[in-house]
Amino acid sequence: MRACLTGATGLIGMALVRRLLAEGANVRALARPSSRADQHANELAARGVQITLGDLKDADTIVRAVRGADVVFHLAAKVNSSGPLADFIEANVKGSERLFSACLAESVRRVVFASSLAVYGRAGDDERIDESTPLDPSPDRRDFYSHSKILADRLATSFAREKNLPVTILRPGIVYGPGKPPPPGLMSFTAAKTHFVFAQPEWRIPLIYVENLVDALSAAAKAPSVGLREFNIVDDDALTLGAYHRIRNQLDGSRTIFLSKWPLLATAKLFGGIAVRITPAADGFTEYQLERSLQDRLYDTSKVRAALGWSAGVPLKDALQASLAPER
Repeated sequence: MRACLTGATGLIGMALVRRLLAEGANVRALARPSSRADQHANELAARGVQITLGDLKDADTIVRAVRGADVVFHLAAKVNSSGPLADFIEANVKGSERLFSACLAESVRRVVFASSLAVYGRAGDDERIDESTPLDPSPDRRDFYSHSKILADRLATSFAREKNLPVTILRPGIVYGPGKPPPPGLMSFTAAKTHFVFAQPEWRIPLIYVENLVDALSAAAKAPSVGLREFNIVDDDALTLGAYHRIRNQLDGSRTIFLSKWPLLATAKLFGGIAVRITPAADGFTEYQLERSLQDRLYDTSKVRAALGWSAGVPLKDALQASLAPER
C-alpha cells in the first residue's frame, strides 16, 4: 500500500504511521514546518517516511504529496487552538477542499477522512445517534471547531456523492492515548486529585483509545472502494461516566464528584452571549452549545462493527493505564 497522511505528527497520525510501517506500507506525510512539529517529522523521516514539507494552504504541494498514493488519510485539523472562526474555516474546510480536489485529480483509490462525533447536534430524549442522524443544522451556534468540522464533513460527503471521490468518513468520539489522557467528562474540571463532572454517573461518555481508532483507519483503507462510507466509532456505546471513573479512580488514586448541570446552563443563558461578544475564546460557552454537551448521548456504532469487522482490541482499563502513565 502507498499511503499519504496529513496530520502525521499528531497523536493519531504518529500511531497510524507506526502501524502502516509495521504492515510494510510505503508512507508519505504532508508535514507543516514548525518548531513544535519538527521533532516528530524528523522521527518519521528516520523511520523511512517520505516527508513533503508544506501545508493545506498550498494546492501544488498537496498535489505532490498525494500523487501516486493508493490511500490518503486526512487527519489534520485545527482543534483546540484559539483564534477566530476564519482560522478554523481556512484550516478545516478550505484545506480539506484543496486536499479532496487533489485526490480527485490524482485518482486516489480511497480517502479516509477523520471527522468527529462533534458534527451531530442536540439529541432527542432516548435518541440513538447513528450514521443516518442528520448533522447539526445550526453550525453557526456551535464552537468554532465544531462549526468547521460540520462544514468539512458536509464537504467530504459532497465530493463523494457529486464528484465520485471514494471517501470513508470516520467520526470518532473523544480520542485519547499515551501522553493525552481522556477528560473527566464533556464539562468538567479537576482540582488536586478530585474530578468535578457536570453530569450524572449513568450518562454515557464516547471514548476511543488511539490504537483502537488506528485499527478502524487501517480497516477502512483496506476495504473495497465503493463511494461514500460513513462510520461513527467509540470503544463502547454503553460506557457510563460512573463505570469510567471507577476504573480511573482506582488507577490514579483520584476521586470524582458529579454535579448538577443547571448552574452551568443558567450561567450560559444569562452571560453566554455577552461572553462570546467580548472574546472569541468563549465560543463554546453558549446556551445552545452547553445544552448539547450536557446531555446523555447514545452513539450507535453497530455499523462500523458489522461493515469493517472492527471491535475495540484494547480494553478500557489497559487503555487508561497506558494513557495515565507519566511520559518518558
